[in-house]
Amino acid sequence: MIRNLLFDIGRVLLSFDLEATVEELGCYSERYGPRDFKFEHVFLPGEWEKMETGEMAPEEYFELFREVSGCRISYRHFCLIWRKHFYEIEPMTALGGSLARDYRIYFFSNTDPIHVPPLFDYYPACLFFDGLVLSWELGLRKPDPRFFEQGLARFGLGREECLFIDDKPENVESARTLGIRSIHYLDPVQAERDIRRELEPAGGPRLTTPAGR
Repeated sequence: MIRNLLFDIGRVLLSFDLEATVEELGCYSERYGPRDFKFEHVFLPGEWEKMETGEMAPEEYFELFREVSGCRISYRHFCLIWRKHFYEIEPMTALGGSLARDYRIYFFSNTDPIHVPPLFDYYPACLFFDGLVLSWELGLRKPDPRFFEQGLARFGLGREECLFIDDKPENVESARTLGIRSIHYLDPVQAERDIRRELEPAGGPRLTTPAGR
């Protein structure tokens, strides 16, 4: 029987516009004009992943960013822009909040300490979780199976009692190989339908709040 729901955050509960982040930061570059300022000047290849595994502190990443991009802004200003271009997927936060009345909710996310937990101050509708499993704390990123193994162990969760929801097929497949029932998120209506299908036959409480309403 499913007792725990494991939600990814990015593009499941909160979505984001990476290009808008690049465009805004590009306004502060003293080295590149708007046409020459690129995605890789902000999301440094091979480096931003280190921040998501805790290998690199945000302040270290910021200094590398300043060196590569030619942007002359403060660390505080950088953090504000880094977390600015998000928006809530309201049907999913409403569904999650409804499910939290009957199930324990955990967020399993690849993220960095600039984003999570600070983003919850901007989007309090996400505050329906019982626990967080964050890549920068674990030192591991999905789809590494160890991410799931250590996340489950942290909260003493049985994999047969969990349902995982994520937008990336490779993460879903990794969880499934460990025996965790999983749903590939495409949109709120599909996600609610598939969650309902997984929960109700297992004897779980009936869902009463459609994601599409």
